[in-house]
Amino acid sequence: MNKIIGTLALCVSLVLTGCQSSSGGASTRNVDPALTKGSTAQFFSKSAWQACAVGVGIMGVGCLLLGEKAGTCLASAAVGCGVMMGGNYYLDTKRAEYANAEMRIDAYIQDLQQNTLEVQSITQNAKNVLDKNLATLHALNEQIKNDNVNKKQVKKNLTQIDANIAYLNDKLNRIKKVENDWVNLSVQEQQSGVNVTRLDKEIGELHKQISALEKQINLVTQQRSAVKVS
Repeated sequence: MNKIIGTLALCVSLVLTGCQSSSGGASTRNVDPALTKGSTAQFFSKSAWQACAVGVGIMGVGCLLLGEKAGTCLASAAVGCGVMMGGNYYLDTKRAEYANAEMRIDAYIQDLQQNTLEVQSITQNAKNVLDKNLATLHALNEQIKNDNVNKKQVKKNLTQIDANIAYLNDKLNRIKKVENDWVNLSVQEQQSGVNVTRLDKEIGELHKQISALEKQINLVTQQRSAVKVS
C-alpha cells in the first residue's frame, strides 16, 4: 500500500511539474490550422507531456497492484515518454531497466531517434506553412511599393503570420529543452564511465533538425519585420 501511495504521489508530482515547466505556452489563436492540427501538433506540446505523466502514474499503480517491484513498474510505465519526463527521472528509470551500459545506450538511441523523427516532421510541416507566409509577405511588399494596399486584408494576413511565428518559437523552445536534457544525460553517463560516442552522434542529428527548423522561423521573422504598414 505504501508503494502504491508513493507512486500516486509521484504521478501527481510529475503532472504538477509538467504544468509548471510547460505553462504559458503560445496561444493557438489565429495560428494556421495546418500547424495546430494533425499528428505533428502534439509533438513536444504541453498536452502531450501531461498525458505522458498521467499515463506513467496510472501504469505504475496498475503494475504495483499486480505485485511487481516498484522500480520495474516505474521503468516500464515511462516507456515512450523519453526525456519529456525530465532528464534525471528518465535516466534513473533507464538505469533501473538496463544494468548493461550498451543495452542502455541502445535504448536511449531508440528514443532519441524517435524525437529526431518528430522534429523532422514538425520542420516539414512548418516549412509548408512558412513558405506560404513568405509568399504572402512578398506579395504585401509589392502592394506597399505600388501603393495598392488593402489594409484590412493586410492586417488579417500579418496577424496570422505573427501568430504562426509565436507558436513555432514556443514549440522550438520546448524542443531545445528536450535536446538539452539529452545532452545532460549524455554527460552524466560519460561521467559514470560509459562510452557515449554513439549517443552523441544521434544527439548531433537531432540538433541538425532543430537548426533547420530555427532557420526557417528566423527567415520568416526577418521578412515579417521588413513589412511596414502605416
